[in-house]
Amino acid sequence: MKFLCWLLFIIVAAVIVYNIWAYSNTTGKYHTGIIIRPSRDSVLSIGIDSGNGNIIGMQPYLTAENYSSEAYLIQSLRPYFELAKEKKLLNDRTIVVLPEYTGSWLVAAQEKKSVYTQSNISDAMTTMVTSNIFKYGWAYLRAPDVAGKSTYALFMMKSAQMATIYQNIFSKLAKEFHVTLVAGSIVLPDPSIDKSGKLVTSKGTLYNASVIFDPNGDIMSPLVKKIFPIDDEAGFTGCAPVDQNPVFNTPAGKLGVLVCADSWYPAAYKSFNSQVKIIAVPSLGSIDNIWNAPWNGYNGFKAPADVDTGDYKKLTEGQAWKKYTMGKRAVQAGVHYGMNVFFTGQLWDKKSEGRVLLLNKDSLMEFSPAYSGRIINLWLN
Repeated sequence: MKFLCWLLFIIVAAVIVYNIWAYSNTTGKYHTGIIIRPSRDSVLSIGIDSGNGNIIGMQPYLTAENYSSEAYLIQSLRPYFELAKEKKLLNDRTIVVLPEYTGSWLVAAQEKKSVYTQSNISDAMTTMVTSNIFKYGWAYLRAPDVAGKSTYALFMMKSAQMATIYQNIFSKLAKEFHVTLVAGSIVLPDPSIDKSGKLVTSKGTLYNASVIFDPNGDIMSPLVKKIFPIDDEAGFTGCAPVDQNPVFNTPAGKLGVLVCADSWYPAAYKSFNSQVKIIAVPSLGSIDNIWNAPWNGYNGFKAPADVDTGDYKKLTEGQAWKKYTMGKRAVQAGVHYGMNVFFTGQLWDKKSEGRVLLLNKDSLMEFSPAYSGRIINLWLN
């Protein structure tokens, strides 16, 4: 009996010590840091304002620390909207597009400060797991038997918090600047919009979803879930139905939204028609040695029938993006304007150099990498 009492005491003491460590030195809900504002010459504008609206590719330069809290992230994003407003680029008919995964890195929100200073993403995630061992363990036990079970559990563990912070930030920005906002994308378990307009999650399949906010800050239905995840995502995210209808009525006209790799597949454009005026494609960034390297072909799924597989290793990755994505397929679907926006920043050991592909009256333009924050505007005719 005495032994059991001592054992219980040791266990309780260990739990107390662990919790003191786990909750010490965390960033908290209101953590802030140095805000790096975009330079005035980081704004590029194409065309003239004819009163028909515009689409803006916004590329904030983001680091891991920017995701440490809701307060810090919105303070890091707001200067880009303020600069666009100062340049008179924002109006009731403006559509702003942020890069893919802009919301996904909120998985690291409100964690120990050491998470943001790790040299690589693996160590950062390990620190998150060890400082949330009980929550993570419960999420892991409930996770489906998928290849990326540990990653799934991490996102499941943080999903409710992520969804709340994400909606708070981008609803505020859309409403404050009165724009239609394609808020990049966020990885969440079976996300949906409830009757009150709130972004909610469940314990189902993880999806990489883009959420569109109207100028009043309300979520527009439907959520746009990625249909064709690439190999790196397939271990923990699912494939959305190909028959989803990602078309939205905006003050600038009908907008179609596809998440990154979906823009490579003609099946993703089936709900588009000549009434869709603009396409927005949030994408994850790539670095020069990938963009300029030989293209290895379709990633995750079989190439569509109209793809010349002889282009494999012959074209560069960048050339393939220009030949087989929005520039070709949107035009075939009757869409004549578009913005493909790539993530830019330094997230632990993951560097992204944000390019932009811009479709203007069926003509495709490529913009060089953004090594700092950038805003690219296209006036619509």
